[in-house]
Amino acid sequence: MQLRCGSTLLDLSVPKVMGVLNVTPDSFSDGGRYVSHARALEHAQAMIDAGAAIVDVGGESTRPGAAPVSVEEQLRRVIPVVEQLARSGRAIVSVDTSTPEVILAAATAGATLINDVRGLRRPGALDVLRHYG
Repeated sequence: MQLRCGSTLLDLSVPKVMGVLNVTPDSFSDGGRYVSHARALEHAQAMIDAGAAIVDVGGESTRPGAAPVSVEEQLRRVIPVVEQLARSGRAIVSVDTSTPEVILAAATAGATLINDVRGLRRPGALDVLRHYG
């Protein structure tokens, strides 16, 4: 079985590792250690060096009780990291978001997977994915 991620085919006949990169100050899993772009990129490279085939970049915490994050803030947090990771070509870049505007900007910046905990139910999310395939 293969999954098309942009121009890359991900072979799913064997397990793959996805590294999670939260670029949020209120992440429950890493306590906001990767909010600076430099630290985020260092951590992403470490995960790739350790064998991650996918790096999933998230700019809004989905932990219970987390404060909502504006579209503009999500874009500020996520897009520079996505651009640099996509340019490196060392891993598939995924974005953890439910926001259609962030999905669009991330796809334009080079992300080829979307990880949406809301199942693409927000208005416009499926339209963006249809456009980018």
